[in-house]
Amino acid sequence: MVAMKYPLTLFGYSVDGEFIFNGEQFQLEISKEDQESLKYYLARALPRYNVSPKSTLEGLITQAIEVEKTIPKGHMSEPRLKLPYEFQPEIKEKLIEAAEMQDISATKLLIRLIEKKYQNVIEQGR
Repeated sequence: MVAMKYPLTLFGYSVDGEFIFNGEQFQLEISKEDQESLKYYLARALPRYNVSPKSTLEGLITQAIEVEKTIPKGHMSEPRLKLPYEFQPEIKEKLIEAAEMQDISATKLLIRLIEKKYQNVIEQGR
């Protein structure tokens, strides 16, 4: 069995996938953490397309597939976020560098970091 990591963009959101090969068959696995992040992203993005988001990941993905069929560009996009403050130059440089290394925008990386921290805080509170 061979495994290979590969970045994927699903509905305008980047996740890390892992292809698991077994002979001529393969499976695609996405970490639980990335699945949760995708779920939160879809819950934020779908209302932009006049869709009331469902509560399950499967329901959200089904809705996102239907939305993407109707979009001229063919891809959903993340709601734009304009932060009300500026970063220190060295922090901004680190954010941009880290985003470039992951081939995503600095805004997407910042949102991912906030989502991961939020999930950690919520899980610790339970």
